[in-house]
Amino acid sequence: MPPVLLVTLLTTASCDDGTDPGSTDTLERWALSEVPTIVIGGADEREDYLLHQVVGATRLADGRVVVANEGTLQLRYYDPEGEHLYDAGGQGEGPGEFESLSGIVRLPGDSVLVDSWLGLTRFGPDGRYASSIPYDLPPYYGECRWSVEGGQHPLADGSIVAVALVYAGIFGGRRCPIPSESQPPAVIGRFIPTTGVFDTIAELPGTEESYRDDAYAYPKTVVFAVGDDRIYLGQTGSDTILAMSVTGDTVATLLAPFEPVPVPADAKVSGSTRLNWTYPDHYPRYARLAAAPRERVWVMAYPTLKEPIRYSELMSPTTFRRLEDGGAKWRVVDRDGLPIAEVRTPEGFFLLEVGDDHVLGVHKDEFHRESVQLYRLIR
Repeated sequence: MPPVLLVTLLTTASCDDGTDPGSTDTLERWALSEVPTIVIGGADEREDYLLHQVVGATRLADGRVVVANEGTLQLRYYDPEGEHLYDAGGQGEGPGEFESLSGIVRLPGDSVLVDSWLGLTRFGPDGRYASSIPYDLPPYYGECRWSVEGGQHPLADGSIVAVALVYAGIFGGRRCPIPSESQPPAVIGRFIPTTGVFDTIAELPGTEESYRDDAYAYPKTVVFAVGDDRIYLGQTGSDTILAMSVTGDTVATLLAPFEPVPVPADAKVSGSTRLNWTYPDHYPRYARLAAAPRERVWVMAYPTLKEPIRYSELMSPTTFRRLEDGGAKWRVVDRDGLPIAEVRTPEGFFLLEVGDDHVLGVHKDEFHRESVQLYRLIR
């Protein structure tokens, strides 16, 4: 589908049949266990449990939990009870070593694939280094495009879903094209490191950028989640979510499961007087997407914060802010776009993975100590 039509789908879809996507009348109430069944880190100050800048975590089929800890540039392996087993990786340029960590994906057979600035690294089910593929991820600086923070996701086949924003201005002596809208366009594509091919999946309105003294209080931005067979793409100010194949075919157009929420008048005077804040009439429809089994997607309601916020405070596990309103509200949408359930995650919890019977994420307490926590999902 041509990218221009994707913009239309993301901005003009409506409930023609009169169905309210935000109705709670038929939603099931799912819940998480009162306490996490696994807690790794937090107040535990033993060396093997100290976590800092967790960028990802996954639960393996045998119950082990693997944590990608950017602070030490390591993968840390824990048993099903959360006891430390061993570490992999570390800082360096050799096989199985890292200069950065961006994300982690579980592969069939309990291997894991790690994304870093230098390439993809695979570790076997025993945590031993198996292989690596170097890459130079496009779009690159010479095209005046920057990768979105957290905007890349390795796939099981070794390719990468990447999101990049096209910026305006001058960088390194190059004059970038000035976008006609306040939102520089975003390019979403699939990069194949072995061939260097970048296949564009979609082009969407990107993040509302702040320039000089002008700033957006609740900036709209592109969000995405990758499932087994689908890529879910959204623009947080839109009322739709696109379900697409990795080749760029639109599989379904899902309605955002939340109604618009007005920004209250007292929120519009809470920002710093040093900046010219632009406040929308309504908060963006949603803040994040998370893929779930059986081609479902979890959609997070945009928090009704009264002070301005950076989009990375909602989207990035390393910079996310604690949610003070009792946690984040999510609605679960099935493959046909029907909202089927509502669930709330705890305060200070950033969701990383949804399973059939669990959710996994990173938590920050009042002292900003990080822990990886696993909750049982009760349906």
